Parts: sequence; structure tokens; C-alpha cells
Amino acid sequence: MKTHRISTTISQKHWELLKKHAEKYETQQKVLELALENLENSSRQIPELTLEEKYWMRLKKAKSLVIIERNAFKSLIDTADIELLSELFIRDKTIEYTIELFFRKSLDECGLKEVIDGLVINLKITNWVDTIDYKDCGSYYKMIITHDLGSTFAKLLTIWIDNMFKTRKIKIESTHSTKTIFTKIFKNQ
Repeated sequence: MKTHRISTTISQKHWELLKKHAEKYETQQKVLELALENLENSSRQIPELTLEEKYWMRLKKAKSLVIIERNAFKSLIDTADIELLSELFIRDKTIEYTIELFFRKSLDECGLKEVIDGLVINLKITNWVDTIDYKDCGSYYKMIITHDLGSTFAKLLTIWIDNMFKTRKIKIESTHSTKTIFTKIFKNQ
């Protein structure tokens, strides 16, 4: 086996660790080789971040979220001025902003599937909805959202989502009930 000589300096803390482990493993060389092998093995075990985890990391850096307990959020929504809240979300383009932040490009540069995926991730991590799923139905995507935040929230979320797609001139059809939102997002305009 070919060997290589190294020479380096280390901190006092690491020098003490090297001496301690050299007693156990007999030589400094064995300690360093074992440490390097462990680094190599552990780097392979670190899983890739999920899309949701990547989204959280970007939103955390943007400092654009405030955590609020779910029941308090529901109470705020139920007692909110719906018109004002809708105007704020539409004016500030809140959903659009978080999708752009995630993909690091303007909403206009995103493909339709990216916009939908961004919306799905956004709604999952905000914990506003219980379930959100969509499927490709050929000429359109069908999205189904369930939640337990009441009819006011269903109405608001439907308005916000519809506005986001209409801003991009994407035809959609949405209906909502107290706990469910159904949206068809058409592919061809």
C-alpha cells in the first residue's frame, strides 16, 4: 500500500482528542485514517433535502413567515375582514412570492407544473390545509384541497389561488364547500 506523509497544525482541543484516541487505537495515523473513513461514510448517509425542506430553508432566510397556532389562525380568519384580507393577498401576491422564492425565478418564467408544484408545497408547509393533491387529466390538472378551517377560509383560499392563475392568464374553474376546494387548471389557453 502506498503511503503519504502529511504535516499540519491543529487546535489544542483537537490535539487532546488525537492523543486520547491514539492511546485507544495505538497510533495517530490509525486515528486520522479512521476519522477520514467515518467522514466519508457519514457523508454518503446524509439524505437529500425534500422539496418541502428546501422550501422551508428559503422561507426561513426570507423571514416572511410568522408562526401562529392553528386554532388562533382559524379564529382570525373567521373574524377577518374578508375583502381587506383578499385585497392584501392579491396586492402583495403572497402565494406568487413564495413560489418565486422557492424556484428563484419569476412566476412568468415558471412552467405550469412548477407553479402547481410550488402551490402544493406552499400549502403543505404553511399547514393551512389537511390534504392537497392534483392529477393530470389530459387537457387540465385537477386539484383537490381539504381543510378544517371553515367556509371563510375556503372562500379566501379559492380567491387567492384563482387570482394567482388568472394573473398568469391561465384558465381555471374552482368550486368550494366548507372543507373542500376543487380546482381545474387548464393547460392550453
